Amino acid sequence: MTTLALTAVALGSGAAAEVPPTTLGAVDGAVTVVAVETDERPMLLSLLAAGRMTPTAGTVAIDGRTDAAHLRRAVALVDTPFVAEPVPGVALATIVREELSFAARPTSRSAVDAELARHGLGEHRTVPIRALDTADRIRLLAELALLRPAVRALVLTSPERHGGDPGDWFAALAAIAERGHVVLVVTDAPTRDRLIRLGAVPATAQPSSAQPSNQESSK
Repeated sequence: MTTLALTAVALGSGAAAEVPPTTLGAVDGAVTVVAVETDERPMLLSLLAAGRMTPTAGTVAIDGRTDAAHLRRAVALVDTPFVAEPVPGVALATIVREELSFAARPTSRSAVDAELARHGLGEHRTVPIRALDTADRIRLLAELALLRPAVRALVLTSPERHGGDPGDWFAALAAIAERGHVVLVVTDAPTRDRLIRLGAVPATAQPSSAQPSNQESSK
């Protein structure tokens, strides 16, 4: 079983904290969803969960390991705004080629075409990512992230911003979770509620009552 756990993770402190102390957990087998409000907080929580930012307090662990280098290898950000979001006008073939390169796989035209065909997008190689419907976008970007052999968990950020019904893309994420990967969706409250009705598991993202001691925070 693969697990991703955030324990009293915070960015900043007090009323001005960008991310208040937050505890949540996700395991493979089912999509986990958490609602996070404000414009920037979904992105910041995603970065913390994937080891791309160092929390002011608390810990992030995948399978019990908290070292940041391992976390960055094992957790992939998917479509996170400003961080892992494809440039809107970039063609699908270019995005696939880059992801194949990140995964140390062949990047020839035939390799790119084969990957697009695997996802039923063979005729869309020159289509810009902005023109792809939301379900295909999320499915493709999630599957491309999994090409990297060390990836054990996906963190998807604010997929609702692309519009459409979450029911159109939930099944693809559920299938990934069932294959043994953690899938954490960081979204808004209406989308969380819709995903839970579809079968997602809710995560708790409320300020944690367990505050790290000064000694623990200084480690």
